[in-house]
Amino acid sequence: MQEIALKTENTILLFLIFMIVVIVFFGVIVRYTPITGRTLWTTELARLFLLWASFWAAGSIERVGGHFRFDMVENLFSGKLGLFLQLFFKLVVLISVGILLWWTFDYFGTTMGVTTQILQWPWVIRVMPLIVGSLLLFAYMLANFIRIFRRLFE
Repeated sequence: MQEIALKTENTILLFLIFMIVVIVFFGVIVRYTPITGRTLWTTELARLFLLWASFWAAGSIERVGGHFRFDMVENLFSGKLGLFLQLFFKLVVLISVGILLWWTFDYFGTTMGVTTQILQWPWVIRVMPLIVGSLLLFAYMLANFIRIFRRLFE
């Protein structure tokens, strides 16, 4: 089950990056060829996919512990002191992501009824990646924090 979830997560990330490339490529082709039509929507849509990809990738990278690390600290100190410092840094970043998540839910409420400039989509669509990505990041950070906490007290 976990393997299916991880493959789904990676597939979603690859799809988001692929869509950014396709949309930006289309926008460039249309802008510099005699094809008529307005392509302002490509910029807004590419930004939306970039938001999704950025926050989705942050959670995915944290899953393997490759995000928000202080390698110098890990290499300098070993044993219990190194684990304690890792735990401290994880806690600081975990609190920061929690504050970001709290702020995002507050921001979500203030953007209700506001629309984007070009596509006239609800602004909430641009806030959703913050919520989903921050939740994913927070969940993986908490799991890694618990893993390091257990290793510290073994």
